[in-house]
Amino acid sequence: MKVSLKKKAMLIVSLTLFISILTCARIVWISTFISSEQPYVVGGELDLRGLELSTEQTITLDGEWAFYPSTWLIDKNNLNNVSPPNALSIEVPGGWKHVLSPEKEVPYGYGSYQLKIFVDPEDNMTYSIRVPSVRSASALYVDGRLIAGSGQLGESEADYVASNLPYTASFTPNGSGVIEVVIQAANFKDTRNGGIIRSIKFGPENAIARETQLSMGMQQMAAVVFFMHGIYALILFLIGSRERRLLYFSLLTFSAMLLLLLGSEEKLLSFWFPQISYDFGFKLVHLCIIGVAFSLLRCVAHELSLFWYQWFRRFSILCGITALLTLVLPVHTLITIQPLHSLLFGTSVVVMVITMFKASMKKVGDNFLLPLYS
Repeated sequence: MKVSLKKKAMLIVSLTLFISILTCARIVWISTFISSEQPYVVGGELDLRGLELSTEQTITLDGEWAFYPSTWLIDKNNLNNVSPPNALSIEVPGGWKHVLSPEKEVPYGYGSYQLKIFVDPEDNMTYSIRVPSVRSASALYVDGRLIAGSGQLGESEADYVASNLPYTASFTPNGSGVIEVVIQAANFKDTRNGGIIRSIKFGPENAIARETQLSMGMQQMAAVVFFMHGIYALILFLIGSRERRLLYFSLLTFSAMLLLLLGSEEKLLSFWFPQISYDFGFKLVHLCIIGVAFSLLRCVAHELSLFWYQWFRRFSILCGITALLTLVLPVHTLITIQPLHSLLFGTSVVVMVITMFKASMKKVGDNFLLPLYS
């Protein structure tokens, strides 16, 4: 049974259409849930008094937080530090190396973020905080109580365990009119930067849960579509003409699926399989980037000119070398060659788009000229 070119084209077209729809849906989703009344943190304080958040409205805790470098505001026994040093101001989201070590800008170290949220004293609504990314271990305290975290904090690499997974925690104000949020973080793994990297969301428990479930649902749906396309292409290869492009297409969809499940904001694969370590997950994400870059060009290799096809052989060798380095290098060294992964991915996408555009224009021209010679 021979697989027709029409079926192969339909695979690529349907996958491209799905990715386009998914991208548009993500843009609409972001614009829908961004509040038009977004307040900002100033001087480590956020005043929400008189602001009535609806049960479907969330805000981001962006702005100037108070930061205490190399200090735990709350110790391991959940006791407040009675005499913390003077706080520094730090922008959230953003890295901390310019504040933690302004002379050398070293990303390694630990510290405490503090934010005071002022609400009406009679407010008894149950709130939630969604923390998407803190490099590369963190603990969340509200009013001096530990309510969530990721990884194990420590003052050195020896007594710390890296884990940068998203988490959500719910709480009710204590009636004082002030919600004290403290996020303690440590980073001795990621050479890029440490601290709160992405916007933290705050809002009613139902609103945060709805946004999180919607985001997870969209990513699960996308992963299922990628998986089904990969399996379908694999079945066509096994029962059809053994066309290698179908194998490369399967590699493309499976790599994209793993990249989505492990490298996106929700990191669903780590949620499903907690055994995935920080190092293994980081390496797997970068291997998937290489897999997408390589297989994407392999799927359109038959459309490449002789010059680009010869260049593609060198590109394939470079992908293989990069994959080998990804496997053997430790994470802190692997991060230094991360631009190479981005370069491979970007080059692959650009060449693929140009190649498919030229192929489409050629077919349009052939179809236009065909009646003139018939």
